[in-house]
Amino acid sequence: MKFPRLVGVFVFLSISLLRAQQQDVAPPNVDSIIKEIEALELKQKQGKISERNALLGAIQSAAASGPAAANFYTQAVEEVNFKGKKDKVEAFIGWKKSHSDLLRTKEMQTALLLHLKYLLLALQRKELEKPETQLPAVMAYLNELIACDDLFADQKPPNDETRNLLAQPLNQSVFAQWLRLGEWLPDDKTWEGRPGNISGILEKNVRSVMRDTKDPQLIQTWDLEMKVEAARITTGRSDHQADQFNAVNRPRLQFKQAQDMIIVGQPNRALAQMITLVRTSPSHPDFATWVAKIRELVKPASPQTSPSPAPDTAP
Repeated sequence: MKFPRLVGVFVFLSISLLRAQQQDVAPPNVDSIIKEIEALELKQKQGKISERNALLGAIQSAAASGPAAANFYTQAVEEVNFKGKKDKVEAFIGWKKSHSDLLRTKEMQTALLLHLKYLLLALQRKELEKPETQLPAVMAYLNELIACDDLFADQKPPNDETRNLLAQPLNQSVFAQWLRLGEWLPDDKTWEGRPGNISGILEKNVRSVMRDTKDPQLIQTWDLEMKVEAARITTGRSDHQADQFNAVNRPRLQFKQAQDMIIVGQPNRALAQMITLVRTSPSHPDFATWVAKIRELVKPASPQTSPSPAPDTAP
């Protein structure tokens, strides 16, 4: 017979609790909340900085020597390609045995070092307020990359794994996956992702910055690109490629170079180079575009029209 009373007590408590939930609490201390949020933001920022510095330190250590880079690569492959597999230990041991000779080669270690050095540049670029301060380091990397062209061209037999270290975008590399570097890498619109793409590195990492600062050395970057492409064709000893380069690619690069001359304050030199190109390459596929640009440059400024006199309304 006590159950109805207990039910009544329960209903009373439920109603009281519901009413309490419907009532607002006392207003918070706004100053205290703001201070707490600022402290949490600072702590989070400091944690991110520490995390980034730790990643940079680990990559810098790996980039110190060929063997260190090979060991770092081995760790990355183990974590990314074998973690979670049922036969992880046996499979990884098999991979190490099959790769032991390759990881000791000069070509593979050089490709690993270049990849890691470029990865460091990318991680450093993300935080730079003035990208132009990184230009000397980027150009030093490019010169090192160019100097290794013959080494990779002569690798026998050619190895896809070595090639992919320079051909594959950084955000797809085994290092980026292992260390979860996605948020630390710069946008691919402002930074070339492939460590071996000389043309892309010159355009995105170097020229885009030089154009903003109107750096006169911008013009020399085109000479460097043409020199590299010509050397690669010579190494390949392909007459067809040489003809294609001389008839199409070189003039195209020279016209782009002329456009950059305008940016650095050399419009007359730019126009002279453009005119030479249309004279010597009338069958070039870009001929119409070149002519349109020349017309745009030589077109006289439209004279300002004088306002018409007001009509005479006198009687």
